Amino acid sequence: MSELRQDPTTREWVIIATERRRRPNEFGGDSANKKNALEKLGEYSADCPFCSGNEHFSPHEVDSFRTYGTAPNSKGWWIRVIPNKFAALSLNSEENLNAYEGIKSVNTDFTGYFFPRATEVFRTKPGIGTHEVVIDTPRHNETIPFFSDKQVQELFLMYRQRYLSLRNNSKFKYIIIFKNSGANAGTSIIHSHSQIIAAPVIPLSLRNNISQARFYYDEVGRCIFCDMIQAEIVDGRRIIMQTDDFIVFHPFASTSPFETWIMPLSHEPCFSNISMDKVKALGVIVKKILKGMYDALDDPDYNFVFNNPPIADEKEDYYHWSLRIIPRLTMKAGFEIGTGMSINTAIPEETAEFMRGFLKF
Repeated sequence: MSELRQDPTTREWVIIATERRRRPNEFGGDSANKKNALEKLGEYSADCPFCSGNEHFSPHEVDSFRTYGTAPNSKGWWIRVIPNKFAALSLNSEENLNAYEGIKSVNTDFTGYFFPRATEVFRTKPGIGTHEVVIDTPRHNETIPFFSDKQVQELFLMYRQRYLSLRNNSKFKYIIIFKNSGANAGTSIIHSHSQIIAAPVIPLSLRNNISQARFYYDEVGRCIFCDMIQAEIVDGRRIIMQTDDFIVFHPFASTSPFETWIMPLSHEPCFSNISMDKVKALGVIVKKILKGMYDALDDPDYNFVFNNPPIADEKEDYYHWSLRIIPRLTMKAGFEIGTGMSINTAIPEETAEFMRGFLKF
């Protein structure tokens, strides 16, 4: 029989569809075609704007880790950050403001009825913000599961560095760091890269998450995420990895097969607050998890995203940051779209046990 599970951090319900479930080893994709295509790629592609040597194809960099003495926007880097040419948000405020000029109120000759103005129904804000691309590696055919430890450590140090830089702009309310890997995850350029968006608003889904976390903290006096971590440790079945600093597990109310959360064991409200040593340790953990997924699930497309509080709440005790990795193994259908509830066709206890067999320590 199927089971409804509630995520304690959001109070959202998830359907674990045991009647239609797939075994963990049935989630692999077309590994031969995908892996063969990757193996045919060289370290350099003449038409890739992210490859070392093609810096003239991309906007001027805003940050980089590079060999001492090499000039910006030239070869010699190993991590490079540039503005997104097709940015979701930008700091060109004049252009954004002009786009919203001329909105009129609803015009009506009827009396005795209330007709709201268009500006009351259709709310707008200028799309002020930043959208950056972090080029993970200068090599065209290199992916995170095969990075050196140093390369992945430096990548995560750059995430922290960019976050700390962007948070100083008073226009920004929220910063999200994420990676789309593969066509099913929403990427169009094969060269490994990540993205960072700083936004002037706080997303509604995060507001709900915050509301639930605050309510629990006010009622119980503790962080809901810390309590969830302790409950996962006591249960043990969904944990796939644990170190001195981090826990990696498939959450009780996983929204999709093999959804993986990485959280600091000590209470940390925001990723930006953790030490550089922990940032580097996190990078190596993410590499190990993605290599495990590469082996176990035949190199799936995936997304990963940092869950952080709004900038103003970075030191509040009610929140606890996490990094979520979601392999793109299934697609949302009508029920999920219509209700907002997820149907997961795999049981987290089984997927965690399966993944433990593929992790290399």
